[in-house]
Amino acid sequence: MKASLISPARIRITGQGRRMPGALLELLRAAPYLLPALLIFVVFTYYPLARVLYLSLTDADMLSAPNWVGLANYRQLLADREFWSSLGITAVFAVGVTALEVGLGLALAFLMNARTRTQSLLRGAVFAPVVVSLAATAVIWNYLLNPNSGPVNRLLEGLGITGPGWLSDPQTALASVILVAVWKGVGLPAVLFLAGLQGLPAELEEAAAIDGASRATIARRITIPLLAPTTVVVVFISLIGTFQSYGLVLLLTRGGPAGSTNLLGYSIYQNAFVFFQMGLASALSVVLFALLLTLGIIQLKLAERRVHYQ
Repeated sequence: MKASLISPARIRITGQGRRMPGALLELLRAAPYLLPALLIFVVFTYYPLARVLYLSLTDADMLSAPNWVGLANYRQLLADREFWSSLGITAVFAVGVTALEVGLGLALAFLMNARTRTQSLLRGAVFAPVVVSLAATAVIWNYLLNPNSGPVNRLLEGLGITGPGWLSDPQTALASVILVAVWKGVGLPAVLFLAGLQGLPAELEEAAAIDGASRATIARRITIPLLAPTTVVVVFISLIGTFQSYGLVLLLTRGGPAGSTNLLGYSIYQNAFVFFQMGLASALSVVLFALLLTLGIIQLKLAERRVHYQ
């Protein structure tokens, strides 16, 4: 009788393969390598999210054991005029900062992409504010916008114009914070747009130039439409960042004057660490998370319809 050409080990492996799907077997083999990263992700992402959701349903005050109150914190928010005012201020802040960062970032990207002797200097100057700390940014702009001795108002006085209170006037405080936020953050969108410009095929622009199209026409009809995927990323990053902002407001205006710069992020900080209403602050955080998630989904759906990726 001929000996079998299939070894017992081969039979056992084949049998295991039949009992266990290949994908599950590969997952079990990779588990020891995935567990450390998965553990870090659970501890620093999923657990805090679940904890905030739980605290939003309690009367937690950081001083005593929390008691279950259900949806009372959310009902309080819906009935609170300050919450709706803060939401409106945050929306204005987010739209203003995002629009300016996209517009100025694109314009600066075109300048940084131009081949000039000062190209490297310009790129460094545009990106430098991004790496400046929030504390240093607040010190710089508190000095520049000082209504009594600041260089900005002194310059306006030299032109015969009476400068406003900037950060101390309810009519100009939010606009001033928006301008400071744009100065601080426009470097990142500019660099992203620059990377997008350098990744575009040069043949299309060259063909349009040969056909007699001006630089403005090429930019409007060819370059900017091709940058649509980059624009989607820039808008998404900017919106997420602005809705979460509170550092500049904390250091520049502390939500004032008269609540004119009371962003949702600052309201969360104030309720949690000033008034010790951790349950209410957690409810605000959940609302902000739901709002950002909704905006992200809407933006992705719109991008799927209007943006074509190469």
